[in-house]
This record gives sequence, structure tokens and C-alpha cells, in this order.
Amino acid sequence: MSNKKVVSVSNRMPVRHTALAVAVAIGFGFSGHVLAQATTGTIFGQAPVASGETVQVVGGSGFNRTIPVDKSGRYSVTLPVGSYTVTLIQNGQSIQTKQNVTALAAKAVAVDFVAAGGANASNTQNLSSVMVTANAIPPIDVTSTQESTVITSEQLKNLPLARTGAAIALLAPGTVQGSTNLGNGPTGEPLVSFGGSSVAENAYYINGFNTSDPIANEGGITLPYGAIAQQETLTNGYGPEYGRSTGGVISQVGASGTNTWHFGGAVFWQPQDVQGTQQNLYFDNPSIPSQIGSQYQYRNKNTSWQQIYDAYVGGPLIKDKLFFFLAAEADRTSTDTVGPTTQPNAYTNHYSNPKYYAKVDWNITDSNILSFTDIKNTYQYNGNIYDYDYDNHSVTGYQGPNTSQKNSFNIWIGKFTSYITDDLTLNAMIGKMDGHYFTAIPGVGSSDDPAITNQQFENPAFCAALNCVTNQTYATVNNPAHRSEETNLRFDLTYKLGDHTLQVGIDNQTSRDIEDGSSTTGPGYYWEYGTVQNPSAPLEGSPYVGPPGSNYYVSKVVYNTSATVQVTQRAQYIKDTWQATPNLLLNLGLRNDTFVNDNAQGVAYINETKPQWAPRLGFSWDILGDSTMKLFGNAGRYYLAIPSGVAVREAAASLYTNQWYTYSGMTSTGIPTGLTPIYSCGQGGVCGPGVPTSANNEFGQTLDPSTIAAQNLKPEYQDSYVLGFQHQFAPNWDYGVTVTRTKLGRIIDDTAEGPSTICQIVTEENPQLGPYTGTCNLDVNGSLLINPGNTNDFKIINPAGGYVYGSVSPSQLGFPRAYRNYYSLETFLEHTWDGKWTAKLDYVYSKSYGTTEGPTDSGIGQGGTSQSITEQWDFSQLMQYSNGLQSNSRKHVLKGYGTYQFLPEWSISAVVTLASGTPIECLGYYGPAQTDPIGYAIYSSGAYHWCGGNPAPSGSTGFTPWIHTLDLALQYRPLWAEKKLAFQLQVRNITNEQKVTQYDGEYGLSAAPNPLYRTPTIQADGIAAMEAPRTVQLGVTYDW
Repeated sequence: MSNKKVVSVSNRMPVRHTALAVAVAIGFGFSGHVLAQATTGTIFGQAPVASGETVQVVGGSGFNRTIPVDKSGRYSVTLPVGSYTVTLIQNGQSIQTKQNVTALAAKAVAVDFVAAGGANASNTQNLSSVMVTANAIPPIDVTSTQESTVITSEQLKNLPLARTGAAIALLAPGTVQGSTNLGNGPTGEPLVSFGGSSVAENAYYINGFNTSDPIANEGGITLPYGAIAQQETLTNGYGPEYGRSTGGVISQVGASGTNTWHFGGAVFWQPQDVQGTQQNLYFDNPSIPSQIGSQYQYRNKNTSWQQIYDAYVGGPLIKDKLFFFLAAEADRTSTDTVGPTTQPNAYTNHYSNPKYYAKVDWNITDSNILSFTDIKNTYQYNGNIYDYDYDNHSVTGYQGPNTSQKNSFNIWIGKFTSYITDDLTLNAMIGKMDGHYFTAIPGVGSSDDPAITNQQFENPAFCAALNCVTNQTYATVNNPAHRSEETNLRFDLTYKLGDHTLQVGIDNQTSRDIEDGSSTTGPGYYWEYGTVQNPSAPLEGSPYVGPPGSNYYVSKVVYNTSATVQVTQRAQYIKDTWQATPNLLLNLGLRNDTFVNDNAQGVAYINETKPQWAPRLGFSWDILGDSTMKLFGNAGRYYLAIPSGVAVREAAASLYTNQWYTYSGMTSTGIPTGLTPIYSCGQGGVCGPGVPTSANNEFGQTLDPSTIAAQNLKPEYQDSYVLGFQHQFAPNWDYGVTVTRTKLGRIIDDTAEGPSTICQIVTEENPQLGPYTGTCNLDVNGSLLINPGNTNDFKIINPAGGYVYGSVSPSQLGFPRAYRNYYSLETFLEHTWDGKWTAKLDYVYSKSYGTTEGPTDSGIGQGGTSQSITEQWDFSQLMQYSNGLQSNSRKHVLKGYGTYQFLPEWSISAVVTLASGTPIECLGYYGPAQTDPIGYAIYSSGAYHWCGGNPAPSGSTGFTPWIHTLDLALQYRPLWAEKKLAFQLQVRNITNEQKVTQYDGEYGLSAAPNPLYRTPTIQADGIAAMEAPRTVQLGVTYDW
């Protein structure tokens, strides 16, 4: 869809790669169950064979299960994450006990009971001399056929990280931060790209419930930092329990109460006086040599400060039966920034992110557990705008308040677990998330003036500063009644049958986007200025807008949308975890996903109810049989539905029109005068001076849902292949190598070729319609959802009655093959915690390339509800030379993190990242002659993969700079306070490096270059796309 879009605006446990799917120990053949959104772990092991043997596992949350030891001396139990005591029992007598065994999400922890003197376990009958051996994590997790990274609450207390789920996820290999052009998630957290995928292809979970952004699937809801027991980050190869993601998964497990009372709190402070000085920015477009070195944005006096308050309490309401945990967090940040010289304003910005978490666990019996979770997460923003004098670098006057925003989410989750028998386990979960979205725009309702946009294209004869605007600073306002509802129901059953662990389940999710939309401010329209080099050429070809006859023109824009829409997703899966040999484990899984997208009338416009089969296969080979060396691999297919918010413009009765004029004057506030309408063609083929046009045929009419998408439309999917090797070569030392290849097999996006090329082809395929005369006589939607790169079958309304049908191939549309390939080579070296230090170093060499980024277009900032209806695939000219490196491709990424306790009371932790740059876009006018054949460049400074008349595939014009960040944390835990009290000093980006992370990629014309090309993009709050300057954070924590 055209970029004429409206954007609303304990033990320190080491990290290790592990399995997501059912935790089944290779060589031990144990039964276990892990929910798709892993909230449980497994304890397993070996004991000498004897009669009357059992193993008892007892946890602080009242967990108490006694399980048999099989005829081979093996046992296993799946249980909630936490700390446990494991005891070997014979005939009611305790033989040996191991305490403080930590179960991690989706991990299998080995606790082996070995006969003293090396007696053979198979013929040992006297257990009096049995010894216990236990590792918090096996030397190599041979239960893993996939990759994930688990970070525990103990690690979070030490590592110098921003207190977000995204910061934790970025420790995992294959993850990079998403483009700043796409903004942040619904609660202000940065967006993350996994394995070259777009930021709109991930899934977020809390305690097994899907908390992904229900409107646009960008980001998700996360826990208060102090309530995170563990966060698992999955980068690829997950089992059939997971779905609705072609990227990665961020799964958080919240803390639970135990039989021991715990409480604590923390205060963190980032004072503005000790933060790094922000560097000024300068123009750097080589096509404008005279401007190079001139100041673009003054940043030396930009400041920021932050305060965070955390508190928690948890304990037993009834010992061994009923427990609770409660946590709250208040995060407040303020910044003072100066805008660029092109928009000389100063901004004060205030951000608030309060979070709340409560969980109750009830052990009904030893075999039946019921839990209830309640979560609230709110993101608030407000600020003020001031005039700024660049000559004297001073604030000169108050303009008014900035937009204020408040997104709040309330979540409840109920979960029931029943260990029906030793071999049969049932898990059931139901939950709901309610979202509320409120944006208050100052001046709306109090000003009758229309907003002025694209003022940089004003005629300098009437406004020399090119910044004549009214006091109506926003063109549109969001619907204040906008909210969302999401429900998720899961049912999982696991059965152990010999060497097979069988698992089946359903995963149903319904998302409703309620009263979503926005409307024009002021008098119901706004003015949008534009300029052209050739006033004798038509402004647009489809819909037709004639030559303006002047280099300068203006458009009167009317915009209004509001709709309630829904997405229904259903899934079923089956999985067999087969212990094929003592050393070889096979995971054989199959998932079926279906998707239904409804319009505002509750009628499906996408109806993918036929099975979408997704095989998930994996293996793990314990090469030496001692968990010190393994080879593993997996292959799978993953499907992704279009999120609900896309329907607001694509399938609802939206209104988005332009009326075109030239002008002979302008008021001091940017209102055009002396208007002369330009000849144009609008709805129903009506033509004449000033006739309203709509690039996507959005005239407020109700759309026929059967004609919105291709009749043979299929959902997006991606195939993934992983092969890895891990080896423990010395005590506490291991390394690994993993090769990953993913291939985007199909995508969904829209095309604007409906009223032109598609109409012509369908007319020619239906002789009864008569010859095509150059004008479309069918009622074709301006935007049609298709599978780019495939032949698409269309159903189109015939104004004479009924429908006509036709098929259109990619070659007929002039489209290239739609694909995105990603490959990576990952190597890591790790030293696990030995009581003194732990560290991990991870290097990834990767490449993401193709003709599409996926559902989003980071280069021009098309995400949110514009995802899957981006400019990509609108017209063939936009896709010419689109094949290249994609926005989230970083060739080299080196990450390291660890902790060193150099004195009993003192420790130091570090996180380091070195990453090569991302490809720079150069989007200009089309072809060697630098024309605008489809009228897209007039709304920006370039839309085609041409740069100054030369082809410019992504990555061919350079890369953003390498980034090098080092974060340090010094912590003091005094012995006199029993190490419950801690003082911490964190310094992030200690070198104060400030490299550009996103450039403006719109080149303009050779004769009229865009002066902002190759400058960092700047957001509405004045913050530039740069590495954050050095921040110093002081903290005090207490844990009792």
C-alpha cells in the first residue's frame, strides 16, 4: 500500500543452548512434559537397580512427587521451574539426598545416584553406600534438539542490562535490534529481529500465555524485571508446540511463592549530570558538497535521567498448599532534546512504565496444581514542545504540549496441571489480555485550522523558511475508544509409552481489534504540499492526476477510518519423542495451523481453514554417551497469520482521498490561496478538475470481503534447518558450532495494480466484457492482498452484475520472485560457573538477503498496521532491483557476557557487543531519467531502488558503521548484611561511542538532492537513530 499512509504516531547459573520441546533425556528414556511456551523443566537421572526404589522430589512451592525407578535404573519428572531436593528412597528409607537442584525452563537437569566404588548399577542391591552426583546443568544438554538461551533471575541481578525483555533477548545469538524507523513495541520496549526475520514475526509469552502485540504483532507485553524468574529466548528450530512465529520467541516465566517468605526491593537512578555528552549531527549528502559539515542537529546539551523502583513479596498462605507472589515496578524516564535545524524545536519528554504482577499457586493434591496469574503493564508518554533558536542555542518560547499516549494491558491466566499417572500428564491453560490505547493530541477540538504537512515542499516564493505551518501540529487523531481483546486456550496431554513420549495438544487464540482507527483533525482535512521537476507530466498515473502546470502544488487530504475486526487462529499438534537408542533421541512432530481474518461485519476476508501442515523434526546424538559431546539438528516449517490491525484499512470502509490544486499564494501559517484545481479521475471513473482521488480506492465504501484477497491466497510460511555440534573439552569449558539456514517460502502483501494491470488482464481473459480500452470498467479494489511471486486468482465485481474471475502471473505484473534467505554460522566458547567466574563468547556470521524483508519495510518505516500492506509489491517499478541485503542483516556479530567474583563481597560483570553495520537504502526516482511513473516519490524524496539514475539494490550503497559497546557492572554485597543487601554501579556504553544506526535513505533527484539523505532518522520526540550515549546507573537492592 502506498506510503501515503497515516502513522499514529542463588547460584549464578550459566547460559546454555537447550531444547524447547518436551525435555526428554537422551540415554535415560524419561517421560516428561514441557508446555509449548515452556514454563517447566525436568529432573532426571540414573540409580543402581534395586527392589522397592523410588525417587522423591520436593520443592519450596509445596511440590512433592514420588516417582518409580524403572527396571533400567532410570527416573524422570517434569516440574515447575525452581529449586528442589531430590531423594533416593528404598522401601520407605531415605538412602541419599541432593539439595538445591535448579530446574530451568525447557532444560533437563541430571541427578545421578552412583554406587560407591563403581559398583555395577545393574546388579547393585545394597544401596547403603550410594553416592549422589548432580550438575545444575549437564556438561552438554544432550536432551536438546533445538536452540534456546535461558537467563535466570540470578544472572539478571548481575549483568549490566537495560531492564527490558528485549535487552535480555539480545544476549542470544542471531538476535539484533530492529530498525528505529519502526518505533517500539506497545509498551515502549525496543523491537528485536531473530535470524534475519522482520520484527513483526516474533511471539511473546508469559507463563505460557501469548502476550504478543494483538494489533500489529510488533513486540509484546513483558513482566516487571524483578518478577522474571527466567526468560527463554528461542532463535530457531522449536517444536510443534510453538506456532504463530516465523522469527523468534521470547518466553518469560514469572516468579512463584514458596514455603519460605521472601521480600525485597530495589532503587535504580541514572542522574543526568554523569551521562555521556551527546554528539552533534551534521549534513553529509555527497551530492550537496556545500552543505557537508553544516550542523543538522545540536545534541550537546541533550540530557536524560531515569528512576526505577522495584518491590516484591512472596510466601505461603497455607504451608505446602497455597502460595502467592506479588511484584511491582515503577520506571520513569525524562529527556530534554533539541530537534534538527529543519524543525527547530526543543522537546521535554516524560515516559512512565508501571508494571504489576501477582501469582497464586494452589497444590490441590500432590498430583493436581492450579495457578492464577494477574498482570498489568502500562506505557505512558507526555511532553512539551518549545521554539529553539539555533543561532544562540537557546529556547525562545513555548509552543504547547506534545502528544500524550497511554497504552495499558491487563492479563489474567489460569493454568491447571494434573499428573494423572506416572506416565500421563494433563496441562490446560486459559487466559485473556485486554488492551486500551489512548492518544491525546493537543489542540484537537480547540483549533479549526487544518494541519500542514510536507512543508519542506512549500513554494519558497511564498515561504522562504519552508516551514509555514498552522497551530494544528497533527494531521490525524486516533480513536480514543480503541481497545483490544485476546483470548488463548491451550490443552496438552503427554503419555509415556515405552521408549516413546507422545504429546498432543490444541492451541486456540482469538484476537479482536475494537474501534481501531483515526480521523482528520481541524476542519476535517489537512494540506499536503508537493513539488515536481516536470510540471507538464501527470502527477499520478493510477488514479490519474493530470499535469499541474506548475512546479508546486498542494493536496487537500481527507482521512477517516474506524472498525472492529477479528482474527481467529486454531492449531493442533502431535509429537513423538522417541528414544531410538540409548544415545540417539528423535523428535517427530506435526502441527496444523488455521487462520480466519474477519472484517468489520464479521465476515471472513481471509479464510485459511484448510490444514496448514507444519512438520517439526529433530535429533540429538550423545556421541560418547557421557553428555560431553553431541551432534544435533532440526528441520521445520512455521506459519504466520496477518494480525488484526491490517483489516482497518485493507478490509474496512476507510476514507482516504486527495483533491489536487496549484496555488498562487500562501498565508503566513501555510494555508494555500489562489487555488486552481488540477484535472483528476476519481470514484467510478468520474473525471474533472478537483475530483477527489484515492490511491487505494478508499472512498468510504463497504468492501466486498470476497474480493479483498486473491481467491487462492495462502499464509506466510518459513522453512528452517539447523545442524549443530557441542563439546565439553575440559571441566567447566565447552564450545559449539551451529549452522542455520532459513527460507521464507511465501508471504502476503498487497498490490495496487488492481485498477490497472490486473483489470486489463482479467478483462482480456473474459471476452464477454469486450476489449480493454485503457480504462478499467470493473469495480476493482485499489489494494488487493496477494502472494507475491505466485500466480494469484482474482474475483472482481462486475458493475453490470455478478463477478468475473481471472488469474494473473508474477511475470504479467512484472514482479520478481518473492524470497528471503538467511544463513548463519555460530560459534561459542563458554566457561560455566565454578564459584568464581562465568563467561560466554558468541560469534555469528550471517546474511539475510532477498527481494523482501517480510511483512514490514524498515527502510521507509512501514510497520504497525501497515505491515503486510507495505509499498513492496504495489507496482513493478518499486520491485525493480529490490533483490539485495535486507534491513536486519548484520554480517558479523560478536557478543560476550559474564561475571567475575574477585573478592567474597565484590563482583564485576560485563556485556560486550561488536556488530557490523546494516545495509543503507538509497531510494530515488525511477530509471536513468529519474521519473516518477506511479506517483509515489512525490510524497517523499524517493521510492524506487534507483539512486541518482543508477540501480541501487539494498546494500550496494554502503552500510551503517560498526558498533562497539562495552557495559560494566560493579557490585558490592557486604557479608555483614549476609549478602542480602547490594550496592551496584552500572556503566553502559562506557566508551560513549555514538554511531548512526539508521540513515534517511531517500535520495531525491540528482537535480534536487534530498539534504537529509545520509543523516540519522529522527523521531517525533527529537531522539536520533544513534547509539545511546554513556549512561551511569546507581542501584541499591535488598533481598530477604
